Amino acid sequence: MKLGDTMLTSDEVLNLNYYKKTSYTGWINGMRFLIRREAPEEGDAFFHAWVWPGPLIFSLTDDSLKTDFTAPFTNEGKQQVVDWINAQYEDHPEKWSHEKKNLY
Repeated sequence: MKLGDTMLTSDEVLNLNYYKKTSYTGWINGMRFLIRREAPEEGDAFFHAWVWPGPLIFSLTDDSLKTDFTAPFTNEGKQQVVDWINAQYEDHPEKWSHEKKNLY
């Protein structure tokens, strides 16, 4: 499978109400991602998204391997997150290698 064949869509990342209760995680051919809503005490809620090379989950991955992005907590912001995740996948194929890695 080549890059571009499997892309994330806005429909796949669910509706805004979903993020008021939990986060969304996924995997695209070696690239893991996490999307969640953050709501500061002051100011507007926003989406916070991360990508990192698999196979480990977010909490077990070194922060230096994670890249993040924020967008407004709106439908337009959700689309910005989807577009950013897809761009990360296409722009950095060397990070999402399918080769076996030493985990520790």
